[in-house]
Amino acid sequence: MRFLDSLATLGVRRAVLTASDGLVIESVGSGAPPAELLAAELASLRRSMQRLAEGLGGGIRRFTLATEECEVLVVVVGEYCLGAVVERGGDRRAVGAELSRLANRLFEQL
Repeated sequence: MRFLDSLATLGVRRAVLTASDGLVIESVGSGAPPAELLAAELASLRRSMQRLAEGLGGGIRRFTLATEECEVLVVVVGEYCLGAVVERGGDRRAVGAELSRLANRLFEQL
């Protein structure tokens, strides 16, 4: 079983695991955005927000980006980002909980 397969069963449009370089380590789902674009942008957003988080006296742990049609939920574990695109009306709570579970699993493996 692949690492992100459990997110596919929750109906996410696309999910990725990426490191700080923005390259796709693993992805599930289909459609827009392509996994490579999502991974690169999540890594870039994480780097940008890290500077703000440090200015606030901490590190970035999670963030959400919302558009009219979907939300992108992201959990940060060290140098890695787990991100999932959820369609409007999708079960954000279940996806967020699964991202957190996967982040804990990733943290244990590091």
